[in-house]
Amino acid sequence: MGKQDLESRITKWFIDEGFEVRKLAAPPQLKVVWGLDIYTPPPLRVNIKVFQPIQTQDKVVFLLGVTVAPEHRSAMSKLSTNEKVRFSSKLLRSLVCVCSDCATALQPNPIDLQAITVAKPLYLSEVESGGKAVVMTTVAKLVNSFLAIISTFNEEFPEAFKGGGRKEPTSTTNI
Repeated sequence: MGKQDLESRITKWFIDEGFEVRKLAAPPQLKVVWGLDIYTPPPLRVNIKVFQPIQTQDKVVFLLGVTVAPEHRSAMSKLSTNEKVRFSSKLLRSLVCVCSDCATALQPNPIDLQAITVAKPLYLSEVESGGKAVVMTTVAKLVNSFLAIISTFNEEFPEAFKGGGRKEPTSTTNI
């Protein structure tokens, strides 16, 4: 499967399912053969990056990045170190339950949580054999990971949502 063919097929699948698709504007340090910046259809708009890395061209990587809202960072700052570790552990455990074969990272670390990334690589052979179904299932795992993140924050910091406005973690991947 050639680069153009793979990128075109995956792009078509996303468009057919109502996703908003853009070319990925990857920074120079992220060396990619091609990349897409996708947004799930409403009502829940989740941003996911899809790209084929130059160094491992036998894979396509699906990446969810979630920035922790300032209100949640403020609430977390009031926790003791032990409470921060417990919260981060709870968050990681829920993400592993949603996607046990995803690579999850708490950035820059579990004590000073600013962002969460969840990545799911698919080998080209998986995309070829599973087609659209395996791609959409992978996206569903990442959307469910986003929901698990929001649920964990809501459970731990419900007070961060008082007063109206959008005060939830946001799906924005900085790569």
